[in-house]
Amino acid sequence: MQRIGITVLASLLLVSAMAFVASGQNPKSQDQDEPLKLKADLVMVNAAVLGPGGGAIRSLKLDDFVIYEDGVEQKITHFAATEEPFSIMLLLDISGSTRDEIELIKHAAKKFLAELRKDDRAGVIVFSREIELIADFNDSRAQVEAALDSMNASEGADGYQFTTKTGTSFYDALFLAIDESPLKETEGRKAIVCMSDGVDSTSKIRYGEAARAIEQSEASVYLLNLNTQEAMISGLVRERDDPGYINFSQSQIDKYYDEFDRDSLERHRPRHSISPEVRREIAKGLYAMAEREQRELSERTGGRLYPVNALTDLSKIFKQVADDLRSQYFIGYYPINDKHDGRWRSLRLEVRRRNAKVRTRSGYWAK
Repeated sequence: MQRIGITVLASLLLVSAMAFVASGQNPKSQDQDEPLKLKADLVMVNAAVLGPGGGAIRSLKLDDFVIYEDGVEQKITHFAATEEPFSIMLLLDISGSTRDEIELIKHAAKKFLAELRKDDRAGVIVFSREIELIADFNDSRAQVEAALDSMNASEGADGYQFTTKTGTSFYDALFLAIDESPLKETEGRKAIVCMSDGVDSTSKIRYGEAARAIEQSEASVYLLNLNTQEAMISGLVRERDDPGYINFSQSQIDKYYDEFDRDSLERHRPRHSISPEVRREIAKGLYAMAEREQRELSERTGGRLYPVNALTDLSKIFKQVADDLRSQYFIGYYPINDKHDGRWRSLRLEVRRRNAKVRTRSGYWAK
């Protein structure tokens, strides 16, 4: 087991292109469920195409696609419909709110591993306040499963479920999955699959830093968004001596008031003296921001956001993620605009198939 530490945000990953089966024909393509990459100006995109019932369409050809960069049609030079292996880093939130459901989480994560193909590689990072890599890509499936079996939800102190020892370092976990885990050195198709409510409380990294690092990498992000809002509010309005009492972190207070009422003097009130009504409003605001961030990150990286209303749904949703990862097209082009100006280039991928829906990343940074 390896403890991951925060390092300075130095050089973010400049995306490396994947090897594709080239088929020379004319332009047309964009939309994916995964990574996009730039190497020697070649932009590569992974795309998933879904039929009206939500099932994957696997019979499309190069001429079925049209791709636009900043509204300008591009000529597709690389195309493949193949099941190339994936490298997947599984991130599991084991903060105090998951304590009573940890066995369900273990079971669902192991079923997800069983859905992957033999040549797919999987690692596991668990996080609460601390972040820990408990399995990497060199481990066998049996070793990864054993690591999952051994994990436990984080505990508070002195009989309390939530204390200064607990927390959720969601942004740090995302950033470190890209910057300090085996995923950083991995080439080819790669993804982060993260189970969390996304409501950060203890990260050193901010959302924008984590998101930019991931957007400049090859990884798509699949987020399983846990619905814990009512449970959190229930803990927030309890008495301070209740073992299930929850308080906000200062970073959560600052995040809320920065977004909704920057000049409010309420942000300087001692956290334990905030009224129950205001606690509810702050919690609702934090969850709204977390959902917005998760949706944005999944869309910009070509992944997907899955609402998880009950942890009993986890196994079914993990299976959907595995199905998504299995069925993708790979499309590449040399952009007409070949400037390396560091700007965001928007992408739009269309498919010539009635009632088909295409998913891909929404753009890339032209570094």
